[in-house]
Amino acid sequence: MKIGIIGLGRMGNAIAYRLLQAGHRVMGFDAYQETLDAATAIGVTPVATITDMAAIADIIWLMLPEGAITEQIFNDIVAKMKPGSIIIDGGNSFYKDSIRRAEIAKSHQISFLDCGTSGGIRGRENGFCLMVGGDKAAYERMLSFFNAIASPGGVSLVGPTGAGHYVKMVHNGIEYALLQAYAQGFQIIKEGTFKDANLDLAEITRLWNTSSIIKSFILDLSYDIFKHDQNFDTVSGEIAENGMGSWTSQEAHGHTLSSSLIDESLRIREWSRETGGDYSTKIVALLRNQFGGHAFKTVKSK
Repeated sequence: MKIGIIGLGRMGNAIAYRLLQAGHRVMGFDAYQETLDAATAIGVTPVATITDMAAIADIIWLMLPEGAITEQIFNDIVAKMKPGSIIIDGGNSFYKDSIRRAEIAKSHQISFLDCGTSGGIRGRENGFCLMVGGDKAAYERMLSFFNAIASPGGVSLVGPTGAGHYVKMVHNGIEYALLQAYAQGFQIIKEGTFKDANLDLAEITRLWNTSSIIKSFILDLSYDIFKHDQNFDTVSGEIAENGMGSWTSQEAHGHTLSSSLIDESLRIREWSRETGGDYSTKIVALLRNQFGGHAFKTVKSK
């Protein structure tokens, strides 16, 4: 089957790379020539327009920002693809939009899979975690591609249409709360009772990540940050967000379920953008850069 990727930024490029490494041929399109050139350099076959891709691809993987651009490109390709083709949305789309798009695709005799994709910039080498929602037969047709992209054991059909993006939405809400919990703990060590002792956060994160209960990938990333700097004088504490944490909170409230930890992490992020944040929010901003390549702001050292 011929597979094409629309959106060849960091994540799209990494997905293309893993498919190519597994021996698949990959077509690609991106609106930015520099990004398309970078993908071409690793072996992706460039396609001039998305409608050209839709006419020849059996599978199109969308790796785009959520919102209007995904909607526009989905509408452009779904009318052009052959019956029996598959569209996969691997971006952070709202799950209700995915349910609606699947119905539109079905009316064109096209399968639609929503695929929550986690792994950040390290997924290129380590493989991604793929949370897939949709039709089982379409999922099974895609398994060789999913297995090439995912880490070993890192793909599952988690439920019906919409469930993939729903599970990824909750995943990101959890991520918000976890990052803030770790960061606040580091701030307490840095600024609490032993602040004058200059406890070494790099050594503490290394130690915790040997066999403690809170051992984690986040601690791996924290160690990478702290071994270079522990003061962050030139780092702004403003934390950006992509909206999925807010969706998780809204979903919980709509079902009268508690999301207090996620709600508080969202409130802290909003506060950080209003005030410049504090030591803990600087850490969260740096962690987002470590796992996802998200930009953080800098300030002049005092």
